[in-house]
Amino acid sequence: MLKSVIKVVAFTVPATLTLFDTCGYVCRVEGSSMRPLINDSYKEINYVFLNRWNHRNYDFVRGEVVCLTCPSDPKQKILKRIIALEGDIVRTINYKEKHITVPKGYCWVEGDNHKQSLDSNIFGPVPLGLINSKATHVVWPLNRIQSIPVTDVSQRIKNYRRLECVAQTGFYVSKEQQSVNSFVPQVETQRFEQTRSYKQQ
Repeated sequence: MLKSVIKVVAFTVPATLTLFDTCGYVCRVEGSSMRPLINDSYKEINYVFLNRWNHRNYDFVRGEVVCLTCPSDPKQKILKRIIALEGDIVRTINYKEKHITVPKGYCWVEGDNHKQSLDSNIFGPVPLGLINSKATHVVWPLNRIQSIPVTDVSQRIKNYRRLECVAQTGFYVSKEQQSVNSFVPQVETQRFEQTRSYKQQ
């Protein structure tokens, strides 16, 4: 009997740890930095599901909530929203610089409740390597069960329009070309001219 129990434990514990390490787990969240999305009141404690699978390729998206190791206290894990990724010029909130370009391999994270959040506006850009999972759902209490949305943070990124244009078209579009009236025609012209140059070569 004892041997059977030992075998079950010997199999179950490693399998459970592997599941937590690769797939995800539920964690208790304290504090008010992500209000009203998480812990809507000061007395409330929410439980959140952290997805560890989707972060493995560092495929992060602006506006999603992630769990990361706190840069100022490595023993602490914090939940924050990604505001900007590498190359973005982010508009900061009460940071020592009004605008900052996020370095390669870094991101800019903030709490939804800016007035009570320990985030990049205090410790600056964060290495992507500190992110260990993505927060996808509030799972407890029952009246708070919901998916955690990816919000639009484009207004916080000074060069977002240019980045969006380059991502969609593959062309750099100058600031003057980004007006509503001239953007599409000029991009189409650039595409045509580039195609024509290929044919001539």
